[in-house]
Amino acid sequence: MKTYLITGAAQGLGRALTLALAKNGNQLIIIDKDQRTLNNLYDELEEKHDCKPMQLAMDLLGSNNQNYETVGESLEEQLSELDGVFLNAATLPACTPIEHTDFQQWYEVLHTNLNANFHLIQICLKLLSNTPNSKLVAMLDNNVIEAPAYYGAYGVAKAGLEQLMRTVSAETSNTEMTCLVARLPAFQSNTRSRQFPSENPDDIPTAEAIATQICQELAQSPETLNKDTLLQNI
Repeated sequence: MKTYLITGAAQGLGRALTLALAKNGNQLIIIDKDQRTLNNLYDELEEKHDCKPMQLAMDLLGSNNQNYETVGESLEEQLSELDGVFLNAATLPACTPIEHTDFQQWYEVLHTNLNANFHLIQICLKLLSNTPNSKLVAMLDNNVIEAPAYYGAYGVAKAGLEQLMRTVSAETSNTEMTCLVARLPAFQSNTRSRQFPSENPDDIPTAEAIATQICQELAQSPETLNKDTLLQNI
């Protein structure tokens, strides 16, 4: 049994990933800003998988350094090891050209999608570094590379997250922790439907299919991951 932390766990890919990890009897820490959907996920995990995860209702936008320190202390008190962290939570507002982007929205997206991940990495590093073969996984988005126009702060945050992961990987090279990025293609989600309402969702994979592939690749040796896999060793 392994212990995994997932952010944005209550819906979309986070939910699919949480349910996929629960099938193997793993211990889970699930984080989401929506307490109601988080409670529903907890009930489903308990009923279907006999899993009683640690749940944290946490709004990454509104959390400050003290909030993260409190979470970090709680994790260290309750856990002896942490096998994996999935930095999945993100916000994607309407696609807007830079010229017309609201500055407040710009700051909020950068804070949620990049600054919050810095804090989460920082509070989890000690547990991850002390756990053999642990994995730190960040969700990236191929769409912002293939068609960068109008992604604004979201695209900038994803690029910054990739560089943050490279920095962490270099600084922890003397540990058994592996830093991975998941270069995600377009997949079915409420956010995707809002951004591309004319797209046929049957033309792209489901969140469940993406989650299944991530879990399969997570079990592989990092040396076998390459440009053709979702997960890549960074």
